[in-house]
Formats: sequence, C-alpha cells, structure tokens
Amino acid sequence: MKRRYSFPVHLTGAAVARTGDEMSGPALMLAGFALTGSAADASLLLAGVTVSSVLGGPVLGTLLDRAERPGRLLAAALALYAAGLTAVLVGLGRLPLVLTLALAVLAGLLGPALSGGWTAQLPAVVRGDRLARANALDAMTFGAAGLAGPALAGGTAEVLGAPAAVVVSAVLVALALPAAWAVPVTDNPSAVTAGAANRSA
Repeated sequence: MKRRYSFPVHLTGAAVARTGDEMSGPALMLAGFALTGSAADASLLLAGVTVSSVLGGPVLGTLLDRAERPGRLLAAALALYAAGLTAVLVGLGRLPLVLTLALAVLAGLLGPALSGGWTAQLPAVVRGDRLARANALDAMTFGAAGLAGPALAGGTAEVLGAPAAVVVSAVLVALALPAAWAVPVTDNPSAVTAGAANRSA
C-alpha cells in the first residue's frame, strides 16, 4: 500500500478537497439567498458552516492523531461533509431555517478534515528530507484553493444556478475520498502528531 500511494495522489486529493471546502461557504450563501430570498438567512448559513469549524478542529485533530488508520477517518469526515452540504441544500426552503442552520453547523464541524487533516498525514506519505518540500507544496494548495473556491462558486452560480454551486462543492469533496481512504499507516505516530500541531499553530 505504501508503495502504491504516492505524494502526488495525496496532494491532488488535498487540493481538490480544500477547493470544495473553500467553495462551500460562498456556495451555501448564494444558494440560501436564491432559495429563501433572505440575505440574512444566507449569511447565517455561511456563518454556521465556517464558525463551527473552529470548534471541530481540535477534536477532529485529536481523533486523527489517535486513529490506527487515520485515512479511513479522514475519508469518513469528507463523506459526511459532502452529505451535510447536500442535506443543507435539500432543506433550504423546505425545512425551518433553524434546522437547516443546524445541518450547516454540523457539517462545518468536519471542515478541518478538508484542510489540516491532510497535512497531518504527510509524515506517513513522504519520508526523510523530502518532507520539507512536501510541506511547502501542501501549503501552496491552501492559497490556491482559497482563490479558486469562491471564484468557482460564483462562476457556477452564474452559469448553472446557485444550488448547482453547492452540488459542485460537494462533488469536489467527494472526489477526494479515494485519496484519503488510501493514506498509509505511519510507523511513527509522533511525527503525525507533530505535523498536526505545526499546522494548527
């Protein structure tokens, strides 16, 4: 497994997941406004999915550090995040706002898996003196996703409609599932913990 799983696969998965993450907030806000007609409600959705990620980060990081197969946990978090986005979209205009907002908050708790969760697994993917370069490339995907995500949300909403932007965001997150699932098990758990701590700092 370790030989078949390459750093480019990991980096691509991280970039795709992070782009979906950065896209999700603006996409939810646009969809919220389009389906409810309320700018206030749309803003609440954006706040719910972003603020809750701050709370979920430390808990999810601890679980990833202690997991025997962190890739499986990372993949589960990605799947639940994508499902949460879809549930919010389905609920908009159909469920009371408080329930839809609760779904957005629950999804947001898993948001850190789309960002730091990938970085924390780098020591299991890249070894030795290649780790510093891998960390640098990994960090670059944060900036790229931060630019591409909102732009993609706006472009998709303009061409296909605001609800489609949420769908595309969920699809991007889901596309990263195979790369997350296949993350190899590290034989140096302390290195993974250190990587997570460095990213959190």
